[in-house]
Amino acid sequence: MLRRGKGGGIIMPVDKRTVVTAVLCAAAALGASAAVAVLVPPPEGVPAARAKAAPTGSATESSRSQAAKPQLSTPPATTLPPPVTPQPGGPAAFTGALFTGGLDGDHFCTATVVQSPGRNLIITAGHCLLDGVQDGEAVFAPAYANGFAPYGTWKLEEVFEDDRWAEGTDDAYDLAFARLAPDDKGRTIEDVTGAAVLDTSGRAGEEVTVTGYPADRKVPRTCTAVAVRQSPTEQRFDCADFPGGTSGSAWIARDGKIVGILTGGDTDDVSTSTVLGDYAASLYAKATATAKAATVTPTPTPTRTPTAEAGTGPSAR
Repeated sequence: MLRRGKGGGIIMPVDKRTVVTAVLCAAAALGASAAVAVLVPPPEGVPAARAKAAPTGSATESSRSQAAKPQLSTPPATTLPPPVTPQPGGPAAFTGALFTGGLDGDHFCTATVVQSPGRNLIITAGHCLLDGVQDGEAVFAPAYANGFAPYGTWKLEEVFEDDRWAEGTDDAYDLAFARLAPDDKGRTIEDVTGAAVLDTSGRAGEEVTVTGYPADRKVPRTCTAVAVRQSPTEQRFDCADFPGGTSGSAWIARDGKIVGILTGGDTDDVSTSTVLGDYAASLYAKATATAKAATVTPTPTPTRTPTAEAGTGPSAR
């Protein structure tokens, strides 16, 4: 989590997930295909800009949590097959990595662009942004891979969290939205990358595809498996090797909608998410209302008033 030191300095953000060396387990094929995304596409003809710098690719102590992961609320509802082995993911345009201080800084979590009226929101785990925008140093790099951010980096301007998480760290509300500033051309993030649609109907226990950015690697990991509801507020996803840095990853169902956000897990092979129900809908409504109001609206060109000297008068139409 993000913390401030006594002298006011910022202790680099960390992913809540513990760093445990995982042995990749080969599993029987689930017959699951990658999710067919129902996306909001970016406008045609939007160019991609290569980032100027790249991170080292090595994890640091500050980018990987040393604390124990939250325990599961209840035993698994059903017996699951062994964790599925993920494959290196082709970076989706709307999913990316969060950094502190640009691409040369610390990668600490994963986030996804979510459809919104203001076209400028990302969704991630609440613990990823516990200290907000980190004095303006936090940035989002969509489709980041191999040291490059093909769509550039986007500055976080405002963070929205449920008070029950921000003030009490209740894992059932470990969710956050962040408003991104437009780029230097005035475009919103959704104009450039498109977005995934958020579902807050409380769905759980179905096949999902998860793409996350491990803190110690230069490419994302993608895995598809069946999630299991653990309790009214928690669901579980078993997929091998989702370590620190993957917190905040969106769980995308077969219809392309976001039905979960990776928040923790007992090991790197077990991941959990809150169930996105009424609280998530309320937080999204708050974020979209504020973010929409913050969207810059072009100033209309004033209408020229005819002058008497020009021999014209008000129009009768």
